[in-house]
Amino acid sequence: MYALVDANSFYCSVERSFNPSLEGKAVIVLSNRDGNVVARSDEAKKLGIKMGQPFFELKELREQHEIAVFSSNYTLYGDISSRFMSLLCRFVEDVEVYSIDEAFLHVDGYDSIYPSYEGLGKSIKETVAKRLRIPVCVGVGPTKTLAKLANKLAKQRPELGGVCVLDTPEVIDKALATFPVGDLWGVGSKSAAKLKKNDIDTAAQLRDVPDDWIRQIMTVNGLRLVHELRGFPCKLLEVSAPPKKSICTEPGFGRLVPDLNTITDALTTHLTRVCEKLRKQDSLCSAVVVSLHTKRYRKIPANGLPALQYHNHLTVVLPHPTNSTPELLKYAESGLKAIFKFGYNYQKVGIMLIGLVPSDYRQKGIFAEGPNEKLLTLATVVDKLNYRYGQDKLRLASQMYNPDWPMKQEYLSKCYTTRWKDILEAH
Repeated sequence: MYALVDANSFYCSVERSFNPSLEGKAVIVLSNRDGNVVARSDEAKKLGIKMGQPFFELKELREQHEIAVFSSNYTLYGDISSRFMSLLCRFVEDVEVYSIDEAFLHVDGYDSIYPSYEGLGKSIKETVAKRLRIPVCVGVGPTKTLAKLANKLAKQRPELGGVCVLDTPEVIDKALATFPVGDLWGVGSKSAAKLKKNDIDTAAQLRDVPDDWIRQIMTVNGLRLVHELRGFPCKLLEVSAPPKKSICTEPGFGRLVPDLNTITDALTTHLTRVCEKLRKQDSLCSAVVVSLHTKRYRKIPANGLPALQYHNHLTVVLPHPTNSTPELLKYAESGLKAIFKFGYNYQKVGIMLIGLVPSDYRQKGIFAEGPNEKLLTLATVVDKLNYRYGQDKLRLASQMYNPDWPMKQEYLSKCYTTRWKDILEAH
């Protein structure tokens, strides 16, 4: 049996956990540059606020209702997520961290320790609420897909008390009979449209289709989904997440940028972030992809005509794999200069590290030596110092730290759990 534990409106719940006055009020969390809504409380959803909705469209609604607005505080959310996952490990041995606010648990045999699987779910729910002040829902089923389905039912049906267990054929049949096929884990909008054209509207109808037909319509992934709905596990628990095969970032500037110097500054900052992630998973990268974009669909205010558009990218293959930021920047800058064109207003520059290999990988070429071992060691030391004294306390000279373009966070809350000066004081 598998359990899926999912925090409700995680970003909003974290903000509420340190500010109880927000209980019962509409809360929204914004994207990197305070541009769009990325998280909503139930109260905000009832006001009609949509996921991804531009923030400027909510001006009148904010004046009519007391909507609490927060910028994305990833430092705080990441730390609370780590505490959340550590707490789950106290209940069972095998935990798969699926996302920042979701985890799969292997719960076979633990119903003998607790009164039942429902008892285990309630214990998890009560403990997380007590220790972290975050509401969660728990779904339990014989496969990960059924556990995911049970978790959705736990959220949708208040009478279940946040815990739904699908442990018998009768209970599973009843749940699948009314569950929309488009809400299933792994069924996208295109697949849902294909299924509905063939009069398959519920999860129960999908479960009962012939294997050959579903393989033709939804490939082998669709067949795995059907088998999971039938109670045969096809998606096993990944307790140790495999290292990423690529790492990328492409946030916008927050304004239009025409000059190469500012774009290079942004590129350096983006590269610094992805290199930190690269070293954190103990990998080296073999190639760098640099991309540059203008703002799509932008029109010139003076005449309403479409603005000049330009999109390009370039892959730079390295002579040897490395995770040194200065070394990678040299190749990334050369790629940026090759694709940059004057006369355009750019919205974003992106960086992607591909061809990732383990950090102990060494292979010298005929005309190139391996990575500079001193630079690799230096990168690790810089990471440790920045972790101790604050992000970017040590940085490259080309990272000018220009406050004009980086992440806009006008409504940022405090880092209550990771910064000494932000720790709450009790009076």
